[in-house]
Amino acid sequence: MLLKMVTIWSDPKARLILTGNFLLVVGAGITFMAVPWLLIQKPNGNAILGYSNVAVTLLILFLLPYFGKIVDRYSRKRVVLVYLGSAVVLDALIVAVILGEGSTKIWELLTVFCFGSLGASVYYPAQFALSQEVIAPERYESLSGAIEIQWQAGSMFAGALGAWLIAVIPFSGVLCIDAAAYLSAFLIMSRLQYQRAQERSTAPASAWAMLIEGLQYLRGRPRLSVVMLASYLPFLAIMVGNFLSPIFVREVLRGGPQIYGIGEVSYAVGATLAGLTVPAINARIGLVPTLLCTVAVYGVAASLNPMAPIAIVFFVSYVLQGWGNAGSRVARTILVLKTVPNAVVGRVNLFYSAFERMLRSTALALITAMLPTWGAANSYWVLAVIAAAAWLMVWSARHVRAYPVETVSVGES
Repeated sequence: MLLKMVTIWSDPKARLILTGNFLLVVGAGITFMAVPWLLIQKPNGNAILGYSNVAVTLLILFLLPYFGKIVDRYSRKRVVLVYLGSAVVLDALIVAVILGEGSTKIWELLTVFCFGSLGASVYYPAQFALSQEVIAPERYESLSGAIEIQWQAGSMFAGALGAWLIAVIPFSGVLCIDAAAYLSAFLIMSRLQYQRAQERSTAPASAWAMLIEGLQYLRGRPRLSVVMLASYLPFLAIMVGNFLSPIFVREVLRGGPQIYGIGEVSYAVGATLAGLTVPAINARIGLVPTLLCTVAVYGVAASLNPMAPIAIVFFVSYVLQGWGNAGSRVARTILVLKTVPNAVVGRVNLFYSAFERMLRSTALALITAMLPTWGAANSYWVLAVIAAAAWLMVWSARHVRAYPVETVSVGES
């Protein structure tokens, strides 16, 4: 795997993509550590954070067809650059408002949180499709592992730096670092040589029609559809866990931002190991056994927190959660890159993203309502149940077989 990493890094286009992603992950990672931690310090902060997550998730669910239309109809490079540039402008505006008011208000935290969530819903599909367009197919597995590693290396750096920064500088300082990272990523990605693929010109005019097309593409591949959906569920659980994590640290572990930051670093360590190991495991034992393994590890890890709510177990749990969730994502990335044509990849990812967010909003609302009665520790059982459901889904569709990426017609799974 390390040899493949060196090979993919030698590709100038891959090098620009990986470097730009690293900078984005660092900047966004620090900011998205600071926002939840600062919100839960406010009156009714837990409920504000929880229901804000629900509202943003539902808004993204409504807008996803339009995001998919953007990804499939327009230059992927331009989409990426517009997001990065917009983030720089927003950060600068919020910093100016905070400095003018002399303090950080809830609406400022929520504005940054909402924009980051909405923007990421466009950026990551566009970046994925851009990578598929500009990188040679024989390097897809190396690229998927490399993206995971640089993502988690950035998360480790952001977690370690963010745990210290949250305690020593105001939120406006965090946003200045975020803006500098986004600006650097913008300048790097603007150097990427890119020519838009011509076969995407037949995309339907209606954004919702694109979502339906994604569903139609998958209807004749029932096992493939089930496996792909199951591979999204650990990510759903992680996103809910991101809401639980700062509350668990503050109310159950009685820790500060340092414990919260170490947890983020622990997750990134596990996810980095997944990027290094899962492509090789997938090549050796196959997609379905790999997914069964990664999903099972995630489920066990999530159950550790309510069983033993202490700091060291929290760190171990997050290492395993990182490996399990990221491993599932790496396996899914390999499957999609090898199976789904570039012309419809935005629509297929759109369908699953919409379904995952519908489930996520339900889970977030449930856990937010449960928190006052169950507490943060017991809420982790919901994540373990989600993982168990994903494992059973993969097992039920274990005879899935991949299709060549050139195939666009509907067939059996």
